[in-house]
Amino acid sequence: MPRSFWKQVKYPEVYRTYPQDVPMKQIVKDIKAGLPVSHMPQYNFPIHILRTSKSVCANHTKHDLVVVVKSGNLGWDARASFRAFMKRQRASYPRLKVGVVFSLGMPRKHGGRIFDRDGNTVRLEGFPGDRMEEYDGKAKLVMERITQEIDQFDDILLGDYEDTYFNLTWKTVTNLRWLSAFCNKHQADAFLIIDDDHRMNLSLVTDFLSSTSTAALRKSIFGYIAVNDVPAREPSIKWFQSYRECPWDSMTPYPRGFSQFIGADIVDDMAIAAAYTRYNYAPEDVFLGMLAFKLGIDLRNEESMYNHQLFDVTRLKDRPPMVALSKFFEGNPSST
Repeated sequence: MPRSFWKQVKYPEVYRTYPQDVPMKQIVKDIKAGLPVSHMPQYNFPIHILRTSKSVCANHTKHDLVVVVKSGNLGWDARASFRAFMKRQRASYPRLKVGVVFSLGMPRKHGGRIFDRDGNTVRLEGFPGDRMEEYDGKAKLVMERITQEIDQFDDILLGDYEDTYFNLTWKTVTNLRWLSAFCNKHQADAFLIIDDDHRMNLSLVTDFLSSTSTAALRKSIFGYIAVNDVPAREPSIKWFQSYRECPWDSMTPYPRGFSQFIGADIVDDMAIAAAYTRYNYAPEDVFLGMLAFKLGIDLRNEESMYNHQLFDVTRLKDRPPMVALSKFFEGNPSST
């Protein structure tokens, strides 16, 4: 459609119409009741879970909190650091039983740091791009290292999608499907999603979970909520979204991707709605906002969750972070 059309649309109603204009809530209700649906999903891509933990969301395991850590398949150093951090946290707060899995996909076979983004050639800069160049064409070696981690730690959730920065929505859908299919929704009121370069203070997490109403926890998404954001249209920016992928000029509110608490009562609904919401593009946090809007899920801003841009030690002295970049915790031993 011409750009002039999208400049005349009404917000936020337009978000319901793209890419599938369907009665989402009714479809979710029908699927959960085992009834036929009025519309078939266009984005129910097959994602197979190749490996999962035997000690988290498995058999009769019980946890007060399940944490899904988004980690790239080349991020074994970041995972080692996160495991060491969690060992210290568990020792400090032994009463909170926490289960942790690292969510990974398959290594990219070829291409290194160069990607095609809707007809535009994009270079993934920085350490992630450097690491992809280093292991370009070495998928077998990467899988050997991941297999070693699986055997040693039993904390890997491995999906069969190609794991790159530009496929983070695939990782997000995998996480939702895994939580929906494998995890007990009655043991805890919410699940925590977090990037592997961030950390959480279990003492403050415990306070947050105990001080927030059960109804709010179970039916909402908590995080740092972005509002009035606009799509990045410059192809050289890694957050680039083409007009074909994101035709509107203003995005629905969404939880920043570094971390979210997702309510136990809405995980199934989000996993279903994902099949009706385009997700073969980045960024994945905007995708979560789309799901939340179409399902009528409340997005609740939590001021103690700080992402990259909000990291500021002087500011945090007055309000310790529940979630922040790892360097905050490393620089403040009392927080770990």
